[in-house]
Amino acid sequence: MRKSQEVALSSRPYAFKALKLLSVLAKHGEVNTKLMESRDVKNTLLVIVTSDRGLAGSFNSQVLRVADQFLKNNTDILVIAVGKKAIAYSNKKRLKMVEEFSGFGDFIEPGETHNLSNKIISGFIAQDFDRVVTISTHFRTTLKQEVLTREVLPINLEKVQQTINELIPERGRFSELRATKSTSVKHSVSNRGVDYIFEPSPKELIEGLVDHLVRMQMYHLILEANASEHSARMVAMKTASDNAKDLSGKLNLEYNKARQANITKELIEINAGREVIGV
Repeated sequence: MRKSQEVALSSRPYAFKALKLLSVLAKHGEVNTKLMESRDVKNTLLVIVTSDRGLAGSFNSQVLRVADQFLKNNTDILVIAVGKKAIAYSNKKRLKMVEEFSGFGDFIEPGETHNLSNKIISGFIAQDFDRVVTISTHFRTTLKQEVLTREVLPINLEKVQQTINELIPERGRFSELRATKSTSVKHSVSNRGVDYIFEPSPKELIEGLVDHLVRMQMYHLILEANASEHSARMVAMKTASDNAKDLSGKLNLEYNKARQANITKELIEINAGREVIGV
């Protein structure tokens, strides 16, 4: 859990630098790419993020419960399943599955999520779907994880920054980072009078950065889900251990009571026998 948090947090400065550079470019050219284009929603791609393994308490069931609700309230849904539990769920519900991914591992590198990001980006640009929504688990504290539904495409820069900010837990280790000032999309350029020379053109740079930010956002979502999974499994195992100890104590008490009752019964029978034979 800690390792997953550290990996996610270590990538935040890089993501904020990309946001800052994008805000600089926006002043020299209109920020308008295919990935930021709002369209009438005819088809929606739903990305469901679960774990590959069980024994994590209600971690997976909560995600799938939210997915059930989303599917009930929306039509024309395509699905990308991330994690074996999501794959099994999609097959059971006979959903229109575009792709399935599993085995990302505990401490994934950005390159490991490129196939997932490529599928999402290429499909959106080709207009196979008009928006992309993710359902994944947000890590708040070690004892609290929350399932969130996020719209990642068309991209909104402030939503990207919010996702990056949410990587910091509310309490516990790393929560002190909440006190530090994060880069703002709107106020990231301190000197507005500076002139820049761009190679290649601002439009090409903006398109590349927006594409990269989508990939980083998906990477952060997977990392956040990993940290939540490890936390949920740790809490579930601790609860199971505590329950086992409690049950063991109760059973031991019942055993001692039964044993004492048998000893008392045997003593009574011995005394009764002595009285019968007149000893």
